[in-house]
Amino acid sequence: MSRTLKHALPALQVMLGRRSRDCIALIFLIATVAAGATDSPDKIFDLTIARGELTAEQRVLRVNKGDTVRLRLTSDAPGEIHLHGYRLEMKLKPGVPGELVFKAYATGRYRLEWHPAGKAGKSGGHHGPPPATLEVRPR
Repeated sequence: MSRTLKHALPALQVMLGRRSRDCIALIFLIATVAAGATDSPDKIFDLTIARGELTAEQRVLRVNKGDTVRLRLTSDAPGEIHLHGYRLEMKLKPGVPGELVFKAYATGRYRLEWHPAGKAGKSGGHHGPPPATLEVRPR
């Protein structure tokens, strides 16, 4: 609770009767809990692309709508990663970490795709399964 609220509460309690004081205390408690509940911690995924692939446990990234998502990426080869549906992309250099940070605003399943340098955009299509899928579930 903020310092201002801590000082204001006793003054309000003196001015009002016992029942009103209990209601005010309950309102402050609910407001404090609700304010903390809206802040969800970041969902952090450390992803390593080796030979164009991720390990099996990194292939499905599950978050809830409204979460802040941090994809920390490294690769053993130069290329570009992009997340369909969110229109996010980033170029990576071998061994140099990169990070995509965004709010999961839309529910569904979204492809996270890797295109090695020199091959990005040449084919115009997508070959094989994506290295990972982002699943955004409703709250």
